[in-house]
Amino acid sequence: MGSVIDYIECPNCKQEAYDDFYYKTGEEYVNCQNCGYHYSATYKRDDEGEFVTKDGTENYEFDNLIMETKELKNPHGAYRIKYYDSVAYHCGSLESEEDFVKLLVNVKEQDDVELFTVSRFVDGEIKVIHVIDNGPKVDGAGFSEEDREAK
Repeated sequence: MGSVIDYIECPNCKQEAYDDFYYKTGEEYVNCQNCGYHYSATYKRDDEGEFVTKDGTENYEFDNLIMETKELKNPHGAYRIKYYDSVAYHCGSLESEEDFVKLLVNVKEQDDVELFTVSRFVDGEIKVIHVIDNGPKVDGAGFSEEDREAK
């Protein structure tokens, strides 16, 4: 499936948001890692993962599929988690403070978290909260924790 990735202005916080548009299907995903705004337009699927059609048949032409949209307009925030054995960050949106508390409890139970941040759009500004910052096991110069302690 082909897509066009672009950066647009977030409709919530006016910062940069990520727009992934699948030009062959018309499906779209917008995510803002500054405030947690999320929008998706995807084809509806049933519990087995099959497309739901307008006429109830197995005619899976695009004009017979049901498009459903979801939008998280006023999120609690966006999170980023970096694990020691990964080069990537795990990112997502938090719908509510309850979601944040659940994620926090889960992350605190793990011993391989290097960094956990939450960014929120509060009073017209992006606020970044460093929830957990254990630092890297190996720094940019290639020294491990043991190397740094020995010097």
